[in-house]
Parts: sequence; structure tokens; C-alpha cells
Amino acid sequence: MSVRIFHIIPTLGRGGAERQLVNLVCNMDRARYEHIVCYLQPPDDFAAEMAQAGRTVIGLNVRQKRPWLTAPAKLLPHLRTHRPDIIQTWLFEADVSARLTHLLGNTIPIINTLHLTSYEPETIRAANWPAWKMSGLRWIDKLTTKLARPTFTACSYTVKASAQRYLSIDDDRIRVIYNSIDPETLRCAPGAPRRLREELQLPADAFVYLNVGRLAEQKGQEYLLRAFRQVATTIPKAYLVVVGDGPAAAELKQLCIHLNLDARVRFTGRRSDVGACLELADVFVFPSLFEGHPLAPIEAMMKGLPCIASRIDASLEVIEEQKTGLLVTPGAVDELAAAMLRLHHDPALRRSLAAQGQQMALQRFHSRTGMRAWEDLYRELMQPAQRLGSAAEQQL
Repeated sequence: MSVRIFHIIPTLGRGGAERQLVNLVCNMDRARYEHIVCYLQPPDDFAAEMAQAGRTVIGLNVRQKRPWLTAPAKLLPHLRTHRPDIIQTWLFEADVSARLTHLLGNTIPIINTLHLTSYEPETIRAANWPAWKMSGLRWIDKLTTKLARPTFTACSYTVKASAQRYLSIDDDRIRVIYNSIDPETLRCAPGAPRRLREELQLPADAFVYLNVGRLAEQKGQEYLLRAFRQVATTIPKAYLVVVGDGPAAAELKQLCIHLNLDARVRFTGRRSDVGACLELADVFVFPSLFEGHPLAPIEAMMKGLPCIASRIDASLEVIEEQKTGLLVTPGAVDELAAAMLRLHHDPALRRSLAAQGQQMALQRFHSRTGMRAWEDLYRELMQPAQRLGSAAEQQL
């Protein structure tokens, strides 16, 4: 008998939580686990991929700015039709939507997955979010948590500690399950990096720094561009490739022109061939100001790239200084430039960081490890229901 899990997520765009959902539903044993995926609003980038993998995908097409106001009523018919054993949610709008179904009679156990330190003052400042808005969202989050009493998973100990601090979650209701990655998704055809180099018009002997991520203020690409200006004046063959899109794209491109770097920087936009991008590069740079659990540097380490990242709490759970990567103060342009120059000038250090980082990433963050942790949690949640079922059968 399989366990049926009904996933709820705001969108199926190409974000970190969405990629984790795809990783989970596409890698788990289909004979033992049935996954149904419901997204509240477009975009639906991953919908076709999951449907091709044989998973049921449902789009609610909620049009409201705050989808959790109307999504609960739209969810109930699907919950009645599919009769899941567990509801699993991803991100705030989905968390609250699922919790509010309890007001409408739903009693199915809920798992809320937590991905960010959303209510930390440092996070709010770095993301430039209105403090009044975050205070209101926290109140809603905390109230609906008391209402539904879900089980929580946090993608890092950093996120777990923050959630307990701001949402008053008991320790026995929250556990850490690290984000995981299937290395197969990073494979590319043998000639793909060479073709990409030609497409981006990079010289054959270029030394390439790479950043992959959403182009947004909190990801720190502004500091990366300013640091790269120092690097480019020292290393004539240095180039920077920035993969991703987001609200800061136009501003970053304008800054690039202002810094006279447009000949040495390539903005690729959003790409699906991240594996080829990683194989193209010599060094991965991730200057993010806050993260729940940084996936991009883990992917880079899995591909054998030496990494530089910001010294934030979540990165400290991933990178060991001087052993599996280099860490720099968030927003410190001169320090970041020095680390970038250091790795260019020291091939032995690059090789050492790459080898040890790859070994660590494959051991700790491989999808096999993540799948085992999720299976353990599903089995644990199913045990009370199984005991109730057995008791009912005995009474009959």
C-alpha cells in the first residue's frame, strides 16, 4: 500500500523550493509513494517535467494577490477527490492555505517545509522588505500555526532556530532535512561547455568566474560586480558569467556598464543547462546576503568547482573555511575581490577546495540522503493513523 502525499506550492517557477519539490517527487520510489502536486498560481515551468514523470499536477489558477484567502476553498474538492495521507506545503502562501483548510473541516496531517529566515531583522533589511508587512505576515503565520499544529521541516539548523524564535514552535514539532540534489540533473553533453563558451563569446583561455542565482538585491550581485572590477583590472583574461533573472536584472546590467565591465561580463538570463555553465567555469562565487540553505554553491561543489561564499550562518553549515571553500564578509567588496584573486593565483588551492568540496557535497547533500530523511518522516507520520486503523478494525 503506497503513501499518498498532496503537495501545495505557490508556483512552479524555477526557484529553490520548487526545484526541491521536483527533486523529491521525481526521485522517490513510485511503488511506495504517490505524489500529487498542486500549484496555486502561474508560472508552471516544472509542470510538464513532473507530468512526464507520471506525477499528477493540478493548477488552481488563483488570481488574488494573497492566494491564501481563496485557495483553501479551492483545495478542499481536490483533497476529497485524492484523499491523501499527508499534505506537504512549500512556502508561506501554501503553508497558510493548507492550515486554513482546517477551518473548513480538513483533518489530514500537514507538513510545512521552511526555507528562509524570513522574520530575522537582518533578512528583512537585506531584502528591503517593509517591516510592517513582515510583522503582519508573522502574525498570520504564528496564528495559523497554532490553529493547525502542523509538523515542520527546516532546510537548515539556521532556519530551524529562526522559526522557533519567531513562531514559537516546539522542538518536537520541527526537524531539519537538508535540501538535496540529484547529480544526474547537472550532467551535460561532452561538447556542451565548449558550445556555451562560443555562444557567450568567451576566449578559449578565459578564466571564468560564475554566479548562478536570482538577480535580486539579497543575492549580492552588486557587490560581485564591484569586486570583479578590481579583479578585471588585475587579470586581463578574467571574465564573469552571471546566470539567472530577477527584479534587479536591469539595474545590475546598468551598473555593469557604469563600471566599464560590459566587455568582460556576460548576463545569460535564466538557463536550464546549469551543468554546462558549471563545467564552463573556473571558480564559483556566491555573495548572497542571506539564505535558508544555499543550493547553488552545493551544485557547484558537486561539479568540482572551488567556491567563494558569504560568511552567513546558512553557508557555515555547508562550507568549511579553507577546506571546502572560502568565506568572506557579506557585502565586503575588497575582501571578495581578494578571495577571487587568491583563487586565480593559486591553482593548488583551487584543486584542493574543489576535491574536498565535491566529496563533502556528494556525501551530505546527495538526493539519496534526502530521500531517506523524507521517507523516515512519512513513515513516522503514518504510524498514528495506522494504529487508529488497527484499533478500529479490532472494534469491528
